[in-house]
Amino acid sequence: MSEEIETSNEEIESTGWKERPLSLKVALTATTSALYIALGYIFQPISYLGIQFRVAELIVGMCIIFPIEGLIGNVIGVFFVNLTSPLGAIDLLSCLVNIPALYCIVYFRDKGKLKYVGGVLYAVIISIYVALVLQFVLAIPFWLNFPYVLISEIILATLGIILFDFIGKNLNF
Repeated sequence: MSEEIETSNEEIESTGWKERPLSLKVALTATTSALYIALGYIFQPISYLGIQFRVAELIVGMCIIFPIEGLIGNVIGVFFVNLTSPLGAIDLLSCLVNIPALYCIVYFRDKGKLKYVGGVLYAVIISIYVALVLQFVLAIPFWLNFPYVLISEIILATLGIILFDFIGKNLNF
């Protein structure tokens, strides 16, 4: 039992969570969600349904620099962007799916090139969910939507990880 507690404490310490003041944590979370929401609304016409390219997904890379704030901010951002989803209230459940998906990015962020595995796992989890929802709501076959969503999710998650990794290294976060 004490080993589990030590592991979780080590994990929290590696995120820098304890080092940052509460005001900075709130500001980083708000910034993450605001970026996601802004990109989600700007690119709304291409962010939904079968062939989607949700540019806001670039913001998942924030989990590379600020894991906890990035995760929470992305979940909040997804909720607000999905309020306008043409699929209705069912699309709000994606917030819950985003938590374990984003954790994949958080988990692999400090593991060198394996950080991209976290992005791919994120993309797979989100793509499965989106394809299932589209099959349920619009009766579009899962096998038809899954590859389209997966390709765009992999592209955007990978670019987001590259972008925020670059920002983190060059701004010494």
